[in-house]
Amino acid sequence: MATIRPISANSTEAKVVDLSTRILETVKSMIGGDRNESEADFGHLLDRVKDLFGRRHTLTAPGGETKDMLTEVLFGRVIRGFTEFYENADISGDPRKAAEFLLGTVLTGSALAEFAHVIDRVLMEEGAPKDYHLAGRADFISMDELLQLLASGKHTGQLSLQNPEARLDIWFKNGLIAFIDPHCLRQRLIQGRGLNRWREIPPDLLLEANEIRGTNGTPVLLTLHERGFLKSDELRDQLRNLGFEQIYAYLQDGKHCAFGYTAMETLPAFVEEHHCGMPVTPLLLEGHKRIDDWRRIQRVFPDLDAPIEPTPDMYMKIGQLSLDVVEIKALTLVDGMNSFRDVASQTGLNNFDLGMMFCGFARDGVIVPPGGTDALFDDEELSLEESMDAAALALDANEALDAIPDSLDQVFGTDDDGFGLGYTKAARKDDA
Repeated sequence: MATIRPISANSTEAKVVDLSTRILETVKSMIGGDRNESEADFGHLLDRVKDLFGRRHTLTAPGGETKDMLTEVLFGRVIRGFTEFYENADISGDPRKAAEFLLGTVLTGSALAEFAHVIDRVLMEEGAPKDYHLAGRADFISMDELLQLLASGKHTGQLSLQNPEARLDIWFKNGLIAFIDPHCLRQRLIQGRGLNRWREIPPDLLLEANEIRGTNGTPVLLTLHERGFLKSDELRDQLRNLGFEQIYAYLQDGKHCAFGYTAMETLPAFVEEHHCGMPVTPLLLEGHKRIDDWRRIQRVFPDLDAPIEPTPDMYMKIGQLSLDVVEIKALTLVDGMNSFRDVASQTGLNNFDLGMMFCGFARDGVIVPPGGTDALFDDEELSLEESMDAAALALDANEALDAIPDSLDQVFGTDDDGFGLGYTKAARKDDA
């Protein structure tokens, strides 16, 4: 018959038994806690979820709110659990630090973000907005068709675009883009004028502007203007530059985008005051040009995580170039170890602007193009505003040419009258 060996009070076995007992007591205390407190806690969580669903349904929830709510709920529960355990086990420690360690190692931010992304997708697909004059998804009506519809109809109102990561409001007046309002601005660098081609938004100011946007709805660009970072004339420039950057992102990837349009008779005062009056067609032309340029950039840099190599005579080549501060900063990071994404993160440039910059450096022989020299392409060196102005002038020229035969017919009569120059219009169409 086997004998039972007594367990010493200070042995490892005794400590394991004691720890198991404390864990069971903690679980029992959490499960069998105060019923009223549990019901109140559940009611609060239910209200939060209903509020989130309602604002996702109406496209008013800022990007990342689902992840924030999940983190808050899990963090609160984990802290409560560690607090109960420390009290039952008579262990000294900080429950908050223990919870932070657990969430930082097991339930990482990327895992929560992925889970939140799935929840947002379900909310967007199952709860399509219904309280708009026009609503739907961009996988059915493309962004091009939607913008052209509002422009050709000379509509006035607010168009809301949302994907799982962000939301964007576009205000129209008589078919022209009047104001663009991203709910959260992540881009730190913006294009400036003259020698200051790039300007960096101070991190504290950018954080404040985003918080104000989420609290009372004041557009981020207006806060930057009110705080003195943007002058009055610069604000309209940034509506064209920084604002259009946000639209290009939806043009490039609109598969998971939901939209809702609300027609309005009167627009908010800030829209009327800062109305930029941009036609849709040149915006679409520039947007598709950027999409083509990005495809060519990807041929030059097929792997954005691969290290960027400098050429052997890099510093001699740099001496022959006129560089601004941001370009110099980007080149200092080209050391054979930093990747494309690393440089973008440390400089604050978006992928497209950095790609165009690096392609220029590769053409100048400063860096080695990972995709080979055959993948390089010529850049016309047109700024965003110059490119869009050129597109607008081309459209105006085409419209003027189309109007010539009609104007001549009004003077000389039509072909039906027996003496007209309407044949010129037909000839132009045949040539086309």
